[in-house]
Amino acid sequence: MSSHAQRTASLRNGASTSEDIEALAREQFERACRDDSFDDLKRRAAFNRQDAGRLRHWIRVAQAVAAGAPRRS
Repeated sequence: MSSHAQRTASLRNGASTSEDIEALAREQFERACRDDSFDDLKRRAAFNRQDAGRLRHWIRVAQAVAAGAPRRS
């Protein structure tokens, strides 16, 4: 089982802390945006409204995955 699958399974079992959600968001962001890093996004979000919105989006995605929300196709 991959680390992503293990993390998602543990989150669905109720072990969702803010660190777990952030780790899942980081993993998904860096998989989708290979030319950017999650840490850079967090730094930019402090002073850029558009990047703050992107950060919120990725956190919500991770929360939805942790909650077991079905994926849209």
